[in-house]
Amino acid sequence: MMQTDVKSVHTGGAQTNQPLLSGRVRIKSVVLTGGVGSGSANFLDGPDGNVLLTLDTGANSNCTNIILPGEGILFPAGIWYTAGAVVPIGVTVVYG
Repeated sequence: MMQTDVKSVHTGGAQTNQPLLSGRVRIKSVVLTGGVGSGSANFLDGPDGNVLLTLDTGANSNCTNIILPGEGILFPAGIWYTAGAVVPIGVTVVYG
């Protein structure tokens, strides 16, 4: 089995339409820290691309670690992030 080095990028949850990574990249896992209410984190394929991953966040600062199966999700045009109505406090993306 081929192994790939992974790295991470972190952002505060309140950003809207923010570039996280440019170029072809795969999300391997996401760690979300919830805010005062339930919300969502959306990951788009580039600035004007389709939403390829939406994750709901819990309330009361719950921490959620989502590990994606297989090789993860491919974002050919880079990863852009936008928050839903109630934003997570923090978002960490592990990619490779």
